[in-house]
Amino acid sequence: PFTNNFPHANIHQLIAPDILHQVIKGTFRDHLVDWVKKYICNQHPKCKADQILDDINQRIATVASFSGLWQFPQGHRFKQWTGNNSKALMKVYLPAIKGHVLQDVVLTFHAFLEFCYLVWCNVTMETTLNKIEGSLQCFHQYSEVFKTTGAVLTFSLPHQHSLKHYVHHIQLFAAPNGLCSSITENKHIKVVKEPY
Repeated sequence: PFTNNFPHANIHQLIAPDILHQVIKGTFRDHLVDWVKKYICNQHPKCKADQILDDINQRIATVASFSGLWQFPQGHRFKQWTGNNSKALMKVYLPAIKGHVLQDVVLTFHAFLEFCYLVWCNVTMETTLNKIEGSLQCFHQYSEVFKTTGAVLTFSLPHQHSLKHYVHHIQLFAAPNGLCSSITENKHIKVVKEPY
């Protein structure tokens, strides 16, 4: 890396955790949701896979109205995803796939969501850090199902690699909520995306 000649630079400390891009949009939306689709397509003939994916989409579209849950009338098939859309999908995706995927896939999502909710805490104790590490270990253990079923070839992905540094970052810099790029995301949308 470019920091090789900087005597006191540690690249892992220079790159702060980014919950929005590494966790919500990165690991969850870009990896796990996509892997479930690939898993279903690998395990079933095209016609059956399409039926299952339609059923998952229908389950997401028919989520009951409840405080804190977003409604997705078209399901999860729309082109422009925001961080808030992805975060809202995290709350309803696990029950939508249950019954259509192996138990290890469900446990992968369970462990990942536990990791997410723990790193979102504003106050972190030593016991919380231990739970974060435990949930991350479970996530990596259960996510092997995607490799063994052929849905994904490798886990050598920067978003997922960055997750293992979260505990150390929390120990050094406190909760990552104040470091997340979602803080400036709404300004980015107004200035850059809306005019076009």
